[in-house]
Amino acid sequence: MISTEAAVWPGNDPELVDQVTLYSAKLVIPVTGPVIVDGTVAVHGNRVIHVGKRHWVMEALKQETTKNATITEHHWDGVLTPGLINAHTHLQYTGMAEVGRGTYDRFRAWELAFNKVYAEAQQTQPWKQWAEDGARQMVESGTTAAADIVTDLDAAGALASQGMHGIAYWEVMGWHNDEWLAKGRTELSRQLRKMSQERLPNLGISPHAPYTLESEPFVDLPDIARRLNMRLHIHLAETPLEAGTYPPVLTTYSAADWRDHDWVSYKQLKEVGKGASAIQFVDQLGSLGPDVHIAHGVWADKEDRRILRQRGVGVALCPRSNRITNTGKDAPIREYLEEGNLVAVGTDSLSSTPSLDLLDDASMLYDLAREQGYTSDDLTHRLIRMLTLGGAASMGMHVGVNRIGQINAGALADLAFFDIPVDTSSPAGIEETLETLIRHGAGTNRATVIAGREAYNNGAW
Repeated sequence: MISTEAAVWPGNDPELVDQVTLYSAKLVIPVTGPVIVDGTVAVHGNRVIHVGKRHWVMEALKQETTKNATITEHHWDGVLTPGLINAHTHLQYTGMAEVGRGTYDRFRAWELAFNKVYAEAQQTQPWKQWAEDGARQMVESGTTAAADIVTDLDAAGALASQGMHGIAYWEVMGWHNDEWLAKGRTELSRQLRKMSQERLPNLGISPHAPYTLESEPFVDLPDIARRLNMRLHIHLAETPLEAGTYPPVLTTYSAADWRDHDWVSYKQLKEVGKGASAIQFVDQLGSLGPDVHIAHGVWADKEDRRILRQRGVGVALCPRSNRITNTGKDAPIREYLEEGNLVAVGTDSLSSTPSLDLLDDASMLYDLAREQGYTSDDLTHRLIRMLTLGGAASMGMHVGVNRIGQINAGALADLAFFDIPVDTSSPAGIEETLETLIRHGAGTNRATVIAGREAYNNGAW
């Protein structure tokens, strides 16, 4: 079935436009096409209508604009990219930076520090202001979309407050099976109805993690989300207790213990020594699929990564957060890249990371990948994709009428402008420019455009 929304049919003359904004830059990175030296992006309304060499775009516009059309052009001496996409964050914790500045000897210590500050904040309920402050910080760093996990309803409108794209995921945690069956579904329906009253770009569900939910919610929540056409986002393989044995004791192909026993929880399964990983556990419950992406994936072994690939599940990597919360090790970046998993980048919240600038995490991912033995010369290209199209694909927003994470005709006009040195004199110079963006681009965004609207401009033009 072909959607006719925003479509221009071949053979029919498109409607002439009377207003176009051009964004020209020394280097344009469309992501879905080769980098463009001295490129231009033409925007009409909220969408890109052309991207290419400036002279080509100008010639194309002659055929598509009215005689008295207004064409406004902004020149940029740096790098122009699609708006960045934060694939995992909790914006409502923006005011909890004191937790993120701490030092912890284990994940549980960070958790206790977080719980203390969170309980204190519950007295004043600052969630709306904190969440909107976080969204603004992201926009100023070049981020135009996010997977934002919402724990308190007051924080639900954070993305909408800045006109951002993405998904606000309602977090579900702390339910035992009996309680869930008795009142969990009713409570979830009430919360989702309240969230739907906000001006949210999209709404999703986030079953928190296998160590805070028993089995029944992990069975029910995917079914509920899928009936409502919502996506899911899970914290998974973040902590050492979620790791499995390898070779695995239980897998998709040796399922007798799964079939012959109803496991109350992941904790119960681990206590009897089965050694299954958290990823294997939720997979057996039917919780995974191409409408799901997970956060962290630190303790995903070879079998876990295979399961994620087979189910079409993306992974939002949060390297700085993993160090601060002390998840026990770094995520297997090299293996994710070499094995072909769908990967994206997330900052997590300021309660576990120093900034909401995705390029800070990209820089760390670059170093980790090299330290872990990734030697291919495509690393900067892979990371740029993770920051943009990878994040969009993790949320199912990389295709269709309202696609993001890319610059091409018909896509939403989400753009970021980075103030870094650009060398286009040779292929080696271009590669050096891309590496500079990844390794030293944090803090250099000077303007952000969201759906054709100038959302931030710090003297870019």
